[in-house]
Amino acid sequence: MFEETETTELPRAALPAGGTTALLYDAVLVLVRKRTRRRVPFEAVERVDGPGPDGHTLRIELTSPHAGGEVITLRSDDAEALAAFDTALASSLPPRLPHQARRDGRRLTSVERIGLAPAREVQAAGRSLTLRILAALYVLALPVVFLASEDLGRSLASFDAVGDWLRAGVFLLPGLVLARLTASNAYTACLMRLRSATATGTLTDVHRGDDAGDPDQPVVYHYTFTDREGTDHHHESHGWPLSADGRTTPIRYDPRSPDRSYTPADRIGFPAQAAVGAIGLVLLGLGLYFAAPTALEAARVMQEDW
Repeated sequence: MFEETETTELPRAALPAGGTTALLYDAVLVLVRKRTRRRVPFEAVERVDGPGPDGHTLRIELTSPHAGGEVITLRSDDAEALAAFDTALASSLPPRLPHQARRDGRRLTSVERIGLAPAREVQAAGRSLTLRILAALYVLALPVVFLASEDLGRSLASFDAVGDWLRAGVFLLPGLVLARLTASNAYTACLMRLRSATATGTLTDVHRGDDAGDPDQPVVYHYTFTDREGTDHHHESHGWPLSADGRTTPIRYDPRSPDRSYTPADRIGFPAQAAVGAIGLVLLGLGLYFAAPTALEAARVMQEDW
C-alpha cells in the first residue's frame, strides 16, 4: 500500500475533469473528488493515452499481472490543458520493459476520505476549554448526587438519582457541544456580514499528521493570504482547495482580526447549521429534564443535612 509522507509537495500540474480534479505531484497522481482523494503512484500506471480522438479524453491504464488493468478515464473541456497534463504525466512515468513483471496497480493505490465540514466543526467545538470545564464539573458532581441518593426513601422518592444524573450527561454533553457550535457559527456569520473581506489564499503546505498510513487521518492544508494592509497571514483548513489548479482558494476574513478567517470548505450551510442547532436544543432539553429534578433534590437533601 502506498503511504503518503508527513509533508506533501505541492502539485506541479492540475487538470479539472468534471467532478474530478487530477493533480500531478513529483511521484504520484492524485484524483480528487468531492469526498475522496485517490493516490496513484507512478509505478501503478501502465500507460497514458491522450488526448483521444475528440481531444478531450485522457485514459490512464493501471498495471496488472495479467492483460487489461483498470482504466481511469478523465474528460476535460479544456483540450489544451488536457494535452499539457498528458505530456507531463507521460514524461513522469518510470521506464518499464515489455517483459518486466507487473504488480496489481489497484493495490498500489490508496483512497483517503475528506471529512465533512459538520464533523470537523463538531470536533473543534468539543475541544473548547469552557466545555471541558463543564464536563469536569458534571463528573465532580456525581459523588454529591450519589451521597444524596443514600436517603432515597425520604428525599428522592421513587427515582434513582444517580441513574438520572448519568442519563442527563448522555444528552447534556453532546447538546452543549452542538449549542456552542451553533452559537459560534451564528456569531461569526453576523460578524462577517457586518465587516468582512475576501482574499485569495495560496496553498503552501499539506500536512497529514502523525500517522501517514491511516487513510482516516485528517489532512491539514496550510494557506497564506494577504490582507488589505499588505500583511501576510496563515490559515489552516481541512477542506480541499476549490480552485481548478488545486493551489488556491478564496478566504474570507475579518479585517480587524485577520486570524478569524475561513474558506468555503470550512463552513457548513444554513440548512445544515439549523439542523445541528435543533438537535442541540433537543439534547439540551432532554438533559435538563433528567438533570434539573435530580440536582434540585440533591441540593435540598444536602442543605437539610447541613
